[in-house]
Order: sequence, then C-alpha cells, then structure tokens
Amino acid sequence: MKKSIFLTFILFTCLTLTQAQRKKHTNKKTHQTTQLSEEKQIANSNKFISATKERLIGNLDAAEILFNEVLDVEPFHDAAYFEYAQLLIAKNKILEAIPKLNKAIELNDTNYWYKIILASLYNATQDYKNSEILWKQIVKKHPDNLDYLYNYSIALVHQNKLKEVMKVYDKIELHAGVSEDIINIKHNIWIHLKKTKKAANELKRLIEVYPYEVKYYLQIADFYNRNKMSKQAISYIEKAKEIDSNNVEINIVLYDYYVSSKKEKEAFSALQKIFASPVLAVEDKAKILMRYYPYLNNHLQYRKEAFILLDTLIKAHPENPMAWSVYADFYSAINQLDKAVIAFEKVLEYDQSKYVVWEQYLFILVDIREWDKALEKSNAAKELFPNQAIPYFISGIISVFNSNWQEAIDDLEEGRKFIVENEALLLETYFYLAESYNGIKQYNKSDEYYEKILIKTPDNDLVLNNYAYSLSVREERLDYALTLAEKANKIRANQASYEDTYAWVFFKKGNLEQAEKWIKKALEHRGNESATILEHYGDILLKKNDKQKALKYWLQAKEIDDTNSDLLEKIKKLQQEIK
Repeated sequence: MKKSIFLTFILFTCLTLTQAQRKKHTNKKTHQTTQLSEEKQIANSNKFISATKERLIGNLDAAEILFNEVLDVEPFHDAAYFEYAQLLIAKNKILEAIPKLNKAIELNDTNYWYKIILASLYNATQDYKNSEILWKQIVKKHPDNLDYLYNYSIALVHQNKLKEVMKVYDKIELHAGVSEDIINIKHNIWIHLKKTKKAANELKRLIEVYPYEVKYYLQIADFYNRNKMSKQAISYIEKAKEIDSNNVEINIVLYDYYVSSKKEKEAFSALQKIFASPVLAVEDKAKILMRYYPYLNNHLQYRKEAFILLDTLIKAHPENPMAWSVYADFYSAINQLDKAVIAFEKVLEYDQSKYVVWEQYLFILVDIREWDKALEKSNAAKELFPNQAIPYFISGIISVFNSNWQEAIDDLEEGRKFIVENEALLLETYFYLAESYNGIKQYNKSDEYYEKILIKTPDNDLVLNNYAYSLSVREERLDYALTLAEKANKIRANQASYEDTYAWVFFKKGNLEQAEKWIKKALEHRGNESATILEHYGDILLKKNDKQKALKYWLQAKEIDDTNSDLLEKIKKLQQEIK
C-alpha cells in the first residue's frame, strides 16, 4: 500500500516536470558527439512529446516504443531517460527504472528532481546506502525542506547510523519546533545507544513545552521506573497528581513505582484503585491480572489478591464478557469449577460469538458431570458453530454415557468430518464410535474403528481391553481376543477390569483354570467392588460345578447392583437347583 501511494506521488510530481525537462534538454547538448540537423531535432522533440503524452494517458507500451526511438536518435537525452523511468515505475518495474534515472543524472547532475525520485526509489527498494548518498546531496541543496530531511533520516536509521541521524532530527526541530514524534524517536535512539540520561532529557523537553500535560510527566516517571531509577520517578508522579488527581494512568505508573520500590502493600492499593475505575480498558486490566495466574495454586497471598481484583473488575465492568471470561479462567485454574461455570454463563449472556469460550464451558460441564446441561449447550454450540468438531464430540460422548448409541453415532460421525490436525481428538472419536457401534451390534463397524486406533496407537491399553472384551462377549476370534487382553495386562498390570477381561476370554475358550487364576487377580485388585467381576467369578465357578460358591459371588454382585435382570434370574434358578 505504501509503495502504491509513493509511486502515485512520483507520477504526479513528474507531470509538472515534463515541460521543464523538455526545455532544459533543448539547451543542453554537451554530451552529444554528433550535432543533429534542425529537421531531425524538431522531429525527435515532437516524438519525445508524443511519447510523454502516451505515458500520461496510460498507453505505456506505445510510449515505451517511442522513448526507445527518441534515445536511439539522441542517446544523451536526459529528460527522455527520466520520462522512460516514470513509465517503468508506472509498470511497477522499479529495478529497471533505477538505471534509467542514474543515466539521466549522469547526463545532467544538476537536476535535483532526478535525484529526489531516484533517492525515493532507493528508499522503496531498501537500498539505503545509495539512498543516503543522494539525500545528503539533496538536503545540502535544500536544507530547509522537512520532507527531504525526514527521508535522509530514514536512510540513516536503516543503516544504524544513529549519531548522524540525531543531527538530522536536530535540524528538523530547528525548522518545525518540538514535536512529540521526533522527541520519542530521539528518546528511543538514546536508549539504543545506552545514553539513559540523554534519553530522559528528551522527555523533559516535552514537559518544558507542555507543562500542564499529565501524560508527559507519567511518561518520564514510567521511564525511570523501567530503568530502576524509581527515586527519580516519584516527583513526576506527584506533579501529575497536582495537575489531574483523577487520572487513572497515574495509579498505573504509581503501581509500577511501588513495585520497583518493593512496597507491596502500596502497590496493591494502587492496583485496587486502577481496577475500580471503569476508565482503564478491561484488556489492560486482564494483562495485569495475568501476572498473578502462575501463582494461583502455590501462593495464597497472591491468590487472595487476584480474587479481590477480580471482584473489583466485575463491579467496574459488570456487563463486559472479557471481564467474566478472566473470572472464569481463574476459577478454572484453582479447580472451583462450579463458580467457573457461572462465570462462563455470564460471558455467554453478553457475547455468544467466541467459540473458544463455548469449548471451555462445555469441557467444564463434562468435568463436573452436568450431563443434561452439557448436552443442551453442546447442541446450542452446534447451531452457532456447525463446522467445529468439539460440540459434536461432547454431545456424542454424553449419548454414549446414556447408552443412546444411534444419537452418539450421528454426532460423532458428523463431528469427525471437522477434525483438523488433532489426532488425539480423532482417536478419541474413533474409540467412542467403536463403543457405539458395538452397542447397536454393528460389530464390523465397531471392529473397524478399534483397528484404526490400534494402527496409530498399538499400545493403547484401554482399546486393547475393550476390543478383547467385545470379541469375548460375542465369542468371535477368541485367539485374537486373548492376544489383545494379554497385551493390555502387560502394558498396565494390576488393573482389575483388564484382568477380568483376560479371565473372561479364557472362560469363553473353556480354559477354566486360567480363567479362575485371572479372576482372582482381579478380585485382589479391588475387583470385589465390581458387580460384573463378581458375577463373572460366579459364572466360572458354576462352570466348574461349584454351585454354592457360585451363588455366594452372585449374591455379592446383587448387593452392588440389584437391577441386573439376567443376574437375578440366574440366582433364582440356582437357588432352586440347590434346594
């Protein structure tokens, strides 16, 4: 965009120069080795005028042919080279225009317009070394022109010639007076040169010119704070207070002063005033609060201060979604998820457009097992963000937990389409799809998803276990199921549910000794708290014809879960047999 504006400026300038260059050309023949006849000179001048006219009306290709013809006849025609360069600039052929301008200057080095245009092109192409040479000549000829001085300073700055550029800025100030922009540039240069005192003196000059402008007192106080010179800062802060005691920026600089001076109580008091004022933007307050974030779980005093400030923030900005979002993040960090949920709901009350907020909110609802609300809100999120995977995933897994297998499949299959560069989420989606297809007895699809996961993560013990159990229940590929279960137990030993699966595969294969061995291991590892494991042990014992002991374990299973109709029927039947 800048280059486009720059080129437009060059073209506009050159329109005013065309006539002058033509006149100048007719009087200057010092480089020509052959004098043209008057007839040829007139013809070539007319061709030059035609070429310039074609360029100005935008017929660039026609103009280029004519300029080349002019230069064939008069190779020392400086104005023709200059105009040809303008044509190339219009075609955005900057690098081709530069040699043409150099040739024009070689033929007529007293024409400063040529030099100004070429110097500007050097700036545009970041050739600051050549740019500096030309601007130095130009400002020597035109020492009062601020534009030329600014351009000269640009060439110097980009070559890190900071001492030289300071002299140029001094000249600019002589003509333009004290400027905040120039002062700040000089201030930053002195900082770069490690001249702290001179950097401070530049800021003091602003105070001299604008003695009732609070921001300049605060700027120098802030500079002293940042450079471990806080003792010098306080007088400027006090002066700012005298001018405008209600200015919230004063408390910000005062806070930094107290921090630099290690006055923690005073610093926090200043912070409270900052947060109580609605003037300072929530974004700025959030940045300050984030300094506390790393210490929330290991520094009680900082946690206390953070939540005092958060409460103050909410009072000052009760309807600002960002304020509530920070509030939610902090409560999430200390695992007070109920309060985080309330805060996220406030965010969504004022602004539903931020997808990341919905995602955080949904995950917390799942964490605190608010299944119904999580399902409701995930469906709302799907309406707002139909191409985001997480809302489908959340509603899908809730349907899995509720054994609504087809609804789970619908959501998970749809959400799978929108997973991009997130393999962990994709594999989790595959897992719940495998479980869901197993739930509706579409075993081929279920096995397909289990296998997809194992291709990517062959040591996924949960998948190995669940896949093995699914095969054992339907009594399919039992040797493969045994391999899967064995691997799961090697990866994660002493896991009751895995040992139960291994036992159950042995049971289905008719190996009752191994089945009993592994079910006992499961019971040793808290399997006696599982109705399923206790029931399985009863089944194994019954198969071994130990009816009394089988009944004992089935009854224990019933104490844990008395809703299993199959178990209740088995107990009733066995009790009758034993009688």
